[in-house]
Formats: sequence, C-alpha cells, structure tokens
Amino acid sequence: MSILLPDSSPSFSFPGFGIISSMVESDNPSKPDADGDESQTLMLRIASGDDVALTLLINRWKNPLFRFFDRSLNNHADAEDLTQKVFVKLHAAVSRYKPKAKFSTYIFTIARRLLLDEFKRRSRRPEDLTDPLDIKSPIVHGNSRNELEGALEQCLAGIPENQRTALLLRVQRELSYSEIAEIMSASQAAVKTWIYRAREEARKSLSEFRKSNHET
Repeated sequence: MSILLPDSSPSFSFPGFGIISSMVESDNPSKPDADGDESQTLMLRIASGDDVALTLLINRWKNPLFRFFDRSLNNHADAEDLTQKVFVKLHAAVSRYKPKAKFSTYIFTIARRLLLDEFKRRSRRPEDLTDPLDIKSPIVHGNSRNELEGALEQCLAGIPENQRTALLLRVQRELSYSEIAEIMSASQAAVKTWIYRAREEARKSLSEFRKSNHET
C-alpha cells in the first residue's frame, strides 16, 4: 500500500500563532469527532470490500498522521513511512474492527505504538518533536523568529516522550484527556500532569526568549 502525501501537507510554514498559543494556554473543550464517526462507517465499508472507502479513509487521516510523526521525528521520510504503516495495520485489522472507541483514539493508539517502536529502533531519544512551528508574533521578525523557533525546538527536544506526545494529541488533535489516556495507556491524572509540565517548559522558554529579545 502506497500513500502519496501532497506537497501542501500542513507541516512546514508559519500560518499563525496557534500552535504556540495552544501549547502555553489553558485547554479548550475538545471539538466534536465528526471525522471519527464517519471513519467508523468507512472501516465497516472497507471490511465489506469497498475500495473507495479505503481511499476516503486514507485521504481523511494521512495528513494528521503525517504531522504527528513529522513533529515527533523531524524526518519527513520516516514520517511518511510510519503513516503508511498505520494504514497497513488498519487494513490488516479491518475484519476484526469493532467501533467501540472513538476512531481518533483507535488510530492514534496504533500511531503511538509505531512511534515508540521507531524510538526503540533508533535506540535514542528523538532529536526533536516539531516541524518548524506555527509562529506569528508581533515581536518576532527575521532572524528573531528563527531564534524563537530554535529556542522552542530545544525546549521540546528536552521534554520526555510522554509529555510531548500528550501535548501533541491535545494541541494538534484536540483530544480529550480520557482519549489521550486511552491512547497512552495511562490515567487521566497522569495525562494532565504531563501536559501541565510540558506547557510550563514551553512558557519558560517563551518568557526567556521575550526577555532576551527585549534586552537586545
């Protein structure tokens, strides 16, 4: 199974302040999982041999998965490879699929297992969890924006995997604490702690950058 990721895959630009804002601010309620509900129906259609449903499912989820892996590994080729592996595993399990959990929980549980396997294969922590971050701030221009990007990348690189993954699932996919807990096989209390600690580190890095930028 080969999955083509479009050149416009949303991972490499600076469209807005959204990612940084979500990283450091309090949580908002999770958005309804309409995509997930439709994806459950697509899985049932795939089980009956509907190839069109398979194409629709891939097109619906390939970009969110690619972004998740790319921010975790900072390697486009590996991110594309793991994205393909998710769909291979989905297709292999389609006859056993039961729409019990939300589909986003189901698919990102598979994704995280593959991500952890990749970390084990590399036998080291990932160098970075982020693509170039979605940054647009009135105090950040030119080289300063590159410096902010680097400061945040360095911060995220030092955060333990469980904190980074929990934060990504919360910020990128807007999953609930219970969904993240299920994906990561952890308690909701642990997930909240991981996200809180990750955001605290992001706040510190952003504050230190603004202070140094103001002084210069």
